[in-house]
Amino acid sequence: MKKIKMVSMLLAVSLALLGLAGCGGNNSQNSKAASGNTANSDTSATETKAKDPVTLSFVIPNTVDTAPFAQLFGEFEQQTGNTVELQALPGGEFDNMMKTRFSTGDFPDLFLMQPGTKQYVKLRADEMLYEWSGDADVWSRIIPSMKEAQTLDGKIYGVPYGATGMYGVFYNKDVFAKAGVEPPKNYADLITIAKKIKATGVTPFYEGVKDGWPAQIFYLTGWVSNVDPAIGDEGVAKLQTNELKMNAIPELKNLFVKHKELIDLGLYQDNVLAGTFDEMQTMLGEGKAAMVFNLDGIVPQLEKKFGKAFVNDKLGFFPFPSDADQGVAVVTPPNQLMIPTQAKHADAAVELVKFMLTQEMTDLYYAAAPGIPIFEKAKVELVPVQQTVKDLMEAGKSQINIQNRLTPVFADFQKLLQIFFIDGDVDKAYNDFAANYEKDGKSKLLEGFK
Repeated sequence: MKKIKMVSMLLAVSLALLGLAGCGGNNSQNSKAASGNTANSDTSATETKAKDPVTLSFVIPNTVDTAPFAQLFGEFEQQTGNTVELQALPGGEFDNMMKTRFSTGDFPDLFLMQPGTKQYVKLRADEMLYEWSGDADVWSRIIPSMKEAQTLDGKIYGVPYGATGMYGVFYNKDVFAKAGVEPPKNYADLITIAKKIKATGVTPFYEGVKDGWPAQIFYLTGWVSNVDPAIGDEGVAKLQTNELKMNAIPELKNLFVKHKELIDLGLYQDNVLAGTFDEMQTMLGEGKAAMVFNLDGIVPQLEKKFGKAFVNDKLGFFPFPSDADQGVAVVTPPNQLMIPTQAKHADAAVELVKFMLTQEMTDLYYAAAPGIPIFEKAKVELVPVQQTVKDLMEAGKSQINIQNRLTPVFADFQKLLQIFFIDGDVDKAYNDFAANYEKDGKSKLLEGFK
């Protein structure tokens, strides 16, 4: 990418927002697709069988459930005659394997990628990926903030598909009831609640430090309630171009201070360095731990271990509170569908994406994989914690995860936090965090970091 700048991003995600106005300005690439099948609200455009059916390749990380996609692809085959071959690659190596396939010319027809514009840099989107920016049919039912989250320099190379993710504090309602406490009204209240729970003999917080990634959630969910209000959109834009340094944000340093406070007060489980995501689920489900900072991926795991009744009746959720109030929930856009411009069947892949966006197919998807929808008028049955976040979104009390708004990543963050749990050195962790962020921006040759 020759020029990288932070796009204007809607900060509050509201499902109540009206549909998108037409974007206009279709380029020649998209004009071809836009003049073909339109899959806005019905499937009529794809009901004609292809004269020469093709087999499309769809590459997906093996960490994503393929069953909902397989169901949609079966419908696509029935209506068009075209078939779709699913190729699941290891989730941990997915990004590198896709980069390798691009470098060797082994292009899939369609693939699923993590959300966010940082993927555009990784895959040289302006040269290699189909652009969706000007196709009004595609964006007519997708809530505006999800479109904004995929926009860089006014261009969009990936179509979000699936459900909105969520970060925050998941808690065991029975443990809270036994301790006589309610979700906190502010951060000081959270500490008071944790102390009352500890007094009942239950571990207030469980942290998966050994697995690494879970410890990052404390900061990602804490950022939107504590850092965003301090630096605003302008500050995030300056972080994107390195005009604002990470270690020049006192509210960010305060998150490290708060984390150390939890450790020093003994509010985590014993032997916290051995904590794992799996045991986190068990401790929360069995009521041996009251709260965990985590993402919605824990919900299906808890359902597998403790049943749907536990998820429906015993599992609660609240945002990371600020010093002043209850805070806001973190939401994440779903993964995005991308098409290489050099794909063998790129035109048919565009047709498939538009087919997947129809009301009938999105309803079918959510029936198989329930989650907070990104499509207006979508039919879906949510579990209570998802409904809590949806209500917060509709009330304007949500924010997109900061890592989905920045091109540089928080590099080596989990390793940094593992060290922080050992040495408790706030200044070192804070400055290392800033240095790693800047290092990643330099490695990607981003504007302002070179």
